Amino acid sequence: MIYTARQLEDLHRSNGSIVLPYGARLTPLATDWARAKKIAVGYSNVEAPKATVKSASGSMADAGENALLWWCDGPCGAAKAAVSSQAKETSLALIDVPADAKNIVKAIKHLATQVKSGQANGGIFLVQTGAAALLFANRCPSLRAVLGTCLESVEQGIQLVAANVLVIEYPYKTLSQVKNLLGRFARAGQRPMTDDLKQQLQELSSCG
Repeated sequence: MIYTARQLEDLHRSNGSIVLPYGARLTPLATDWARAKKIAVGYSNVEAPKATVKSASGSMADAGENALLWWCDGPCGAAKAAVSSQAKETSLALIDVPADAKNIVKAIKHLATQVKSGQANGGIFLVQTGAAALLFANRCPSLRAVLGTCLESVEQGIQLVAANVLVIEYPYKTLSQVKNLLGRFARAGQRPMTDDLKQQLQELSSCG
């Protein structure tokens, strides 16, 4: 289990101390936060309190294994409200990377690591323009990203390529539209690849 700075802050606020299971790891920002606050992080065989993260609205959402991770590249108020609404039905956890378009690669690398290790089912990127997010995400073997232009495109992405990353260009979507896209993507659950898809990807891996 990897703990973010927000999860450490919430654990400390709730319990007055931070005790994590043996083997737990911290993100770089979490390490910096603990050092800056001069808070000791303990480890124990006893199961630690369940870590949580804050949604866009400030409500608490579980950040357990197999969550969908999400990240936004700026002040996307309506899109974050949609995430907060969807978090009532789906385990959503914020990627602990500053919300700035220049950090897109860092956010994607974090998601790819979590998906590869089985700590997350997939992710959602709320971005101003989707080209870079799609290009970078689809360079990671563990990720299969599609652009959420409409419900039909999300459905096709799930059915045809077992999409586990949804990219939404929030400047061009209303709150209601983002909520619908998120809901359809989240309800798809696990996204196993078919043998045909694996073979096709393998063939493309040798392209120049």
